[in-house]
Amino acid sequence: MSVAQEIERLSQLRNQGTLTESEFQEAKAKVLQESQAGHPQIDFKIPNPSANQTAMLLHFSQYLGFMVPLLGFAAPILIWQLKKDTIPEIDIHGRIVANWILSSLIYSIISLVLALAMIGFVGLILIGCLSVIYPLIGGIKANDGQPWDYPGSIRFF
Repeated sequence: MSVAQEIERLSQLRNQGTLTESEFQEAKAKVLQESQAGHPQIDFKIPNPSANQTAMLLHFSQYLGFMVPLLGFAAPILIWQLKKDTIPEIDIHGRIVANWILSSLIYSIISLVLALAMIGFVGLILIGCLSVIYPLIGGIKANDGQPWDYPGSIRFF
């Protein structure tokens, strides 16, 4: 449901007397805040084990890059693009993972350039550690039905 549709629905509930003016304003502010955060309106309180497992696999698929080069970049993007229309929760997790992949690529390039000056090795080690830790935490949270933004990730999507 789009932001405009959600606000229209809230307006109708207010006009019917189901919501008070203050409840309407509070709900409207929440809808607008969530839309600015880049996350669509999805009720994560309703458990969907299939969606949760797929989201978890989306996060864990980043580890494939340790076995086959570049597969850790391609697999999550492919899963996201194939499943986002059939499972709405996957779109959020796909955006989170894609943002991290692009962010870590940018951070790695910067660290490689700085490594030429002998100061970027710490950055490369840090990015390597975070590339192991973040998908693990994100996958566990996804299995619980919660999206988790990777800290330090630049929001592209």
